[in-house]
Amino acid sequence: MKERRRSVLHVDLDPFFVSVERSLDPGLCGLPVVIGGDGHGMGYVAAVSEEAQRAGVRVGLPLSQARLLCPGAAFRRGDLDAYGRHSEEVTAVLLAASRRVERPSADEAFVDLTAEGPGDPPPVRAAETIRDELNRRLGFDASLGLASSRLAARVASSWAKPRGLLVVLPGYEHKFLAGKPVAALGLPPHLEAALGRAGLATVGQVADAEETALAAALGAQAAPRIRAAARGEDEPRVAVAAPPAFLQEEAAIRDRRSDRRALEEIADALARRAARRLKPFRLGTRAIGVEVRRASDTARRAETLSPALADEDAIAAIVRALVAPVLDPADAVRGLHVRLSRLEPPTAQAPLFPAVPALRHAR
Repeated sequence: MKERRRSVLHVDLDPFFVSVERSLDPGLCGLPVVIGGDGHGMGYVAAVSEEAQRAGVRVGLPLSQARLLCPGAAFRRGDLDAYGRHSEEVTAVLLAASRRVERPSADEAFVDLTAEGPGDPPPVRAAETIRDELNRRLGFDASLGLASSRLAARVASSWAKPRGLLVVLPGYEHKFLAGKPVAALGLPPHLEAALGRAGLATVGQVADAEETALAAALGAQAAPRIRAAARGEDEPRVAVAAPPAFLQEEAAIRDRRSDRRALEEIADALARRAARRLKPFRLGTRAIGVEVRRASDTARRAETLSPALADEDAIAAIVRALVAPVLDPADAVRGLHVRLSRLEPPTAQAPLFPAVPALRHAR
């Protein structure tokens, strides 16, 4: 049987750290932002917004020089905890679409959106869902490239900036890549320089080069791999992420005017997000827990299920039933937390009786 053509999505979140800072402080949107320090002491630029880049600020530049180039920039020291939390949320959004996800860095990801079965959405629709969910949930504007190879997808995402989706149609990958400079291959500087000395300036020239010529320029080991990359061939598939031991979703409640209806809607949204993350792994949950956090205490409730449950509506209904008795007073709630655990493949047989959450809770 002929192998199905892969659909690889490259998600470009650059500059990720700046996006996190802007999600924490919306007043930074549209302003030049420099991350790494306050701009008055020692240190170097760790991340920079597009607005600051236009003023000449680059990653690795001394902060003092960045201050001279862009005196009106907002300088931030950086918040590693916040970056870690947001990175985990990005991964959660991606894993809700596919179990094949790789994060080479905080700024990017590869997602295999190849439709494996009749219930899987078309790759373009799945990519659009990822883009919309990253924006809705995190406020991030991602640039996306969709193609049959990692290289074509990565180059496509760079051409889709800002905030676009560029699809390289099947069969057009070689033509799309042919005129791009060899820098698109992402090679180490010494290998890129070797290609230049051999007179190979574009990806297409590398793809069409004789094996002996490439081996002479790059070495016998590197040449076949780089030639295959230029052709979009013999790439390893995006790796399958390890099945999670549990899934959790949480929300901080910053609006002290939150009412009970709003909190119920938040709990429902958390439950549905967690349930959607089960789908790529073909897993269900046998234990659902909720936490309602206040400054004075934390109320916890849980329900054990048999068999494992994967249906989004059913999981959301159980979460609503669990959280309902402990939402008052609503204006004191500072956080909601939903956890799905004891994950295992769901059985086809439905339970004989509907799940009714027990009226137990712990403080």
